[in-house]
Amino acid sequence: MKSLSRALMVLTELSRRGHPVTLTDIAGAVDLHKSTVHRMLATFVEYGLVRRDEAHRYVIGLGALDLARAARGDSGPGQVVATALRTLRRTTGLTASYAQPRGGQMTFTAVAGDPEAYPSADTVGEAVPMHATALGKAYLAHRPRVEVDRHVARAPFQHFTPRTVTDAYGLLRMLAQTRDRGFAVEDREYASDVRSVAAPVLDHDGLAVAAVAVTVPARLSRTGDVRMFAAAVIACADELGAGLLRDAPIATRRGA
Repeated sequence: MKSLSRALMVLTELSRRGHPVTLTDIAGAVDLHKSTVHRMLATFVEYGLVRRDEAHRYVIGLGALDLARAARGDSGPGQVVATALRTLRRTTGLTASYAQPRGGQMTFTAVAGDPEAYPSADTVGEAVPMHATALGKAYLAHRPRVEVDRHVARAPFQHFTPRTVTDAYGLLRMLAQTRDRGFAVEDREYASDVRSVAAPVLDHDGLAVAAVAVTVPARLSRTGDVRMFAAAVIACADELGAGLLRDAPIATRRGA
């Protein structure tokens, strides 16, 4: 319980500051060793409760909005996400999903689509790996290099299908491709009968806080469909980013 109390003390201090601060500043404020605080912050970042910017400063993350909604008695991902996914579903005719980082994986928090398809409403709360999914690659490709390196260091990754990339170099190459084109592709890497296209939901620093995707059975997709789907997914992700930042506390919106 002592370690939990310390972690909550760190989170409370970040909330009190209301602006990005350095590791040294946080550790000094809570009177803990920097290595201890760094481990706590890394966990908070993985769960979206804290955001680390490119200047290596920390601030309360958009994931804290989930806690705020729960405190108000609200359930689900919020109206901004639900509306955007319904629009994406109508535009593409495909199942649309929204996922957030939790514990080094991506967790489905909202789905709009066929209840018999994958993913479905029953999938909400399920965690999927970053290395084998479009959602994960879209998110990871737009995170700070130090975070990417920490994730890649876990290689070799779990093998799901013959197409799963399990080595560090292969994942880094896919992340570079994702950054260059603005969207990620999953081609039967997690499930042998599914393809998916995803885009990152970005904060004001251009760092991913979540990802949105459309999923289509592999037997029904064509190579030429990818860019058409990608355009719709990117538009949805941009809309989500703008909407979530409007709803966010001021500390999560500003960079200084």
